[in-house]
Amino acid sequence: MKKSKLLLILLPLLLITGCSSYIELNQLGIVNLLGIDYKEDGYHLYISIIEGEKEDGTLSKNTTVYDATGDSLDQAFHHLYLKSNKKIYLSHMDALVLTEDAIQKRLSEIIPYLLSQKEIRNNFNLLQFQGKIDTLFDKKIESKEINELIKTNQQYMGTTHSITFEKFLEELLIDKNTYLPLISYQKELEIEGLSLIQNYKILGTLSPEDTILINILKNNINQAIYQNTTIYKNETNLKYKKNQITFSIHMEVNHQEKDLAKNLEQDMKRLLIYYQNQGYDLMKLEYRMHQNHLFSFRNKQTLLDQIKLKFELEIKTTDNYLERKLST
Repeated sequence: MKKSKLLLILLPLLLITGCSSYIELNQLGIVNLLGIDYKEDGYHLYISIIEGEKEDGTLSKNTTVYDATGDSLDQAFHHLYLKSNKKIYLSHMDALVLTEDAIQKRLSEIIPYLLSQKEIRNNFNLLQFQGKIDTLFDKKIESKEINELIKTNQQYMGTTHSITFEKFLEELLIDKNTYLPLISYQKELEIEGLSLIQNYKILGTLSPEDTILINILKNNINQAIYQNTTIYKNETNLKYKKNQITFSIHMEVNHQEKDLAKNLEQDMKRLLIYYQNQGYDLMKLEYRMHQNHLFSFRNKQTLLDQIKLKFELEIKTTDNYLERKLST
């Protein structure tokens, strides 16, 4: 008898809780993609949100884009909130897109602002958009489409590499240089390589081909195509001796173009030395040398300038039956 009374008391509470959650979800505008640009008149914000709409007793999803401007990020977000009849919810944001102007002029302001927002997590992907960012949002492209493009090209082409906001901060704070995946939109989304960031500014851009070289050196290649050669497997190990770093590279390819090993070595060395001369440590070699307790350098000299590079390449040709069959 007591159990029956308890159930009668709890049942209305359970029903009320369920309805409350349903109504709350129906009133949320869940942001999946955020874009930040900066012009002479201030910040330009763009958001792609998934709004819950009640239709025939069910909750359907509808993607809506809002944009707003403001002298500050606070003001721009305030103007965004005024345009939506839903509560804008940033906790489930999957990607943040920054323009070149936003990075060059306001990155040192944007980062602290995002960190101060308790509802924003740090595990969203960060990237740079090349071109007019309103084009991206006019097409109502969602973060899932962007993230999958980067993931696919990272895994099968080696032409880019994803980075989370948390990892971006870690690299920027430790040695003041990091990178951002670079995308554009013409008739469709396209990978443009990597944008190199140093001291909250853009130092330069790696083309998709140069990005493949860096991913080989960083042992980040699952598969790639370099100069008409398909790389199936790659393993790169680093050896340290005094002020010399040796890149020991073992690779399997479908066929070897003439002088493939020589061309790879020349291209890798060219790329590393070019940025080394600009004071940008593409491979974070200084950090690696310090990790290995190699202190055979004068304190007054820049460690990066003293590092010597050596390459050992072992390339094996492998017949990939699956690829050969698909091409016939």
